[in-house]
Amino acid sequence: MSALLTTTVRQQRRAFLGWAAGLAAVAAMYAAFYPSIHDSAADFQGYTDKLPEALRTLIGNDFTTPAGYLRSETFSTLGLILLLVFAIGAGSRAIAGEEEGHTLDLLLSTPVRRRHVLVDKWAAMALTALALVTVLGLTIALIGPPFELRIGMGDLASACLMLFLVAIAFGSISLAVGAFTGHRGLANGIAGALAVAAYVVNVLAASVDALSMVRPLSPFRWYLEPDPLVTGLTAENVLVLAGITVVATAVALLAFERRDLQA
Repeated sequence: MSALLTTTVRQQRRAFLGWAAGLAAVAAMYAAFYPSIHDSAADFQGYTDKLPEALRTLIGNDFTTPAGYLRSETFSTLGLILLLVFAIGAGSRAIAGEEEGHTLDLLLSTPVRRRHVLVDKWAAMALTALALVTVLGLTIALIGPPFELRIGMGDLASACLMLFLVAIAFGSISLAVGAFTGHRGLANGIAGALAVAAYVVNVLAASVDALSMVRPLSPFRWYLEPDPLVTGLTAENVLVLAGITVVATAVALLAFERRDLQA
């Protein structure tokens, strides 16, 4: 591990503790609610069956089983949102944040090439995101069983990996925009807007025929379909999300290498 990577990870430790505590609290809260949901399974399932197709695409068709409940309450909503916010913010800070904070010049004055700076910043973002997803998964695995929220460790690990991949994909997009423009706010705004637009397209495409052809362009199409909480990993889905990250990071490298930082 390089000195820059170690330093960046160390600088993020306080933020990591806060995000980890928040994700653990979310997982614990939803686990505690599950018994009441399970006891009213018939009512909840009847309600779910009457929802529009778009909403069933979002939360899944089975709200009352452990896998369906986790998909609906954690992996499709609050858990997903928190990881996306973290990754997009970390991506925008990686280069653009350093530049706006007037610390990038000092960093580049050392005998470290630009590409190494960007790769180490990306690695710090990815390692922290992976650690946060691990905290979420472990919390579910440890706290879930006492509340009857039991799911196979392999399926839970698969869902956590897909959550990591979709979050780091948008984090890499944010990094690329920041490396290209040098503006943290713009990186946050563009990556966040793309995430919202992709999410909306994926949800609405189930009931709006005009969007069905563009739905495969949404990373969320590949995130939970088929549901890894039920079927485990699908190689195609993993490759698509990983491919987005690779392309975005390559664009970030190219933009950062070629941009005149004095402009």
